[in-house]
Amino acid sequence: MSTRRRERGMFASPVLIGAVTVLVAIVAVFLAYNANNGLPFVPTYDVKVLVPDAAELVKGNDVRVGGKRIGTVAKIKAVKTASGGFASELDLKLEKSVQPGRSDTVVPVRPRSTLGLKYLELKPGRGGRPLAPGDTLALKQAGRIVELDEVLNAFDA
Repeated sequence: MSTRRRERGMFASPVLIGAVTVLVAIVAVFLAYNANNGLPFVPTYDVKVLVPDAAELVKGNDVRVGGKRIGTVAKIKAVKTASGGFASELDLKLEKSVQPGRSDTVVPVRPRSTLGLKYLELKPGRGGRPLAPGDTLALKQAGRIVELDEVLNAFDA
C-alpha cells in the first residue's frame, strides 16, 4: 500500500474561500453605502454655512463650484439668529483642495433637476478673510434661492 502525501494550498479549503469572499463583499457594501458621505480616511475641509432657508436641501446633497462637485452637505439644523429669527446651519464636508474658503463666498441653493433635487453652489470670494476649518460663513453671504419655476417662468410672455 502506497501512501500519497496530499499537499493543500492556502486556498484549497472551501470554508476559507467563502470567508474571504464574504469579507470582501462586506467591505465593498460598506464603501458603496458611505460613498455619498465621502470615502473613509480621506481628509476633508469642514465649514458651516448659514442660509435663511435650506430650500429642500437634504443630507448628502452636493456642494459645487463651477459645476464641479467639491463636497457634500453633512448635516442640516435650525439655529436661532441674533435677531430672534431662525436660519438653517449647513455643515459642509469639502475637499481639501478648496481650503481655505473666504468669508466673502456667496452660497445660493440651486436646482439640480426637474425632479426637485437641489445642490449648494459656492461662488468663491477673493477679498474676505480665510475660513479656518470649523468656521461659519455668515448669513449675509447666503445667495438668492433659485427655484425651477422661476427659470421656466422666464420664457412666459
